[in-house]
Amino acid sequence: MIYSIGEYALLLWNVLRSLSEIHKSAGEIIRQVAAIGYGSLLIVMGSATFVGLVSGVLISYQIKDFVPSNIIGLGIWKGVSAELAPVLTALVVAGRVGGGLASEIGTMRVTEQIDALEVMGINPYRFIVLPRIVAGIISIPLLTIIATFIAVLSALFLTIYVYHLPSNPLIEGIRGSFIPKDLIIGGTKSFVFGAIISTVSCYFGYYTRGGAVGVGRSAMNAVVASAVLILAADFLISMYFYS
Repeated sequence: MIYSIGEYALLLWNVLRSLSEIHKSAGEIIRQVAAIGYGSLLIVMGSATFVGLVSGVLISYQIKDFVPSNIIGLGIWKGVSAELAPVLTALVVAGRVGGGLASEIGTMRVTEQIDALEVMGINPYRFIVLPRIVAGIISIPLLTIIATFIAVLSALFLTIYVYHLPSNPLIEGIRGSFIPKDLIIGGTKSFVFGAIISTVSCYFGYYTRGGAVGVGRSAMNAVVASAVLILAADFLISMYFYS
């Protein structure tokens, strides 16, 4: 474990050193943003829709007979914006993108493409790792914004048209409970989650060993480690803002 932490820290250090050459990777960053962000858009929108529906069912069914409708609107907004949308979006993207990044870079490692870059004098951290990390940090907060919007709308749709709650108190509850801190918490979480997914996936891919079997193992480890670290980071960030 100590050896792995050292390798991970070394990867991050070399990526930070490569930031001075980030302008050389502008085109690759744009391509990776399209692959990570736009490529994950449909699955994030679908999962956000069901996240909103589930949160609407749980909140409305449990407390609709005991509290005013504006409190239900408050619960939907607080639960989706600060917790459900950032976390579940990150987990979905980790499953789709994390394994893909790890297997892609791992294939480059086992087929000696990374060694060839080093022989040609090209910095592999700048050429391969840096664009993917920057793209992940950019894409996941944008996906979280879209997921939050869709989840809130789907939750309102269900509470209004299935549980027949009045729409005005629900919307007033969301408007009245809105504070900038909600966006700060959700934005912080999505930014951290994006960094976790991209760096962890690149780490497992970059240090892949063992041929084709090693590539599959790296992809699996990237998804599992990203999911665990996302949940741990979610707890720590929530404790920091809510303590």
